[in-house]
Amino acid sequence: MIAKQLFEDITAKVSDIIQDSPIKDLEKNVKTAVTAAFSRLDLVTREEFEIQQQMIEHLCSEIASLQDEIARLREQTPDA
Repeated sequence: MIAKQLFEDITAKVSDIIQDSPIKDLEKNVKTAVTAAFSRLDLVTREEFEIQQQMIEHLCSEIASLQDEIARLREQTPDA
C-alpha cells in the first residue's frame, strides 16, 4: 500500500516537471511530426484492410467457381 502511494506521488511529480519543461514541447513536436509522416503514407485502417480482404476472398471463390464451370463445359463439349 505504501509502495503504491509512493509510486503515485513520484508519477505525479514527474508529470508536473514534464508539464513545465521543454520536454512537453518536444513531445508535442514529435507527435506532430509522426502524425504528418503517417498522413503522407498511403495507409488504410484495419477496418478498410479487413473489408478488402473479404472482397478478395469472395472474388477468389468466384474465380474458382468459374474455373470449375469452364472445366465442366469443356468436358461436355466434343472436340472439333
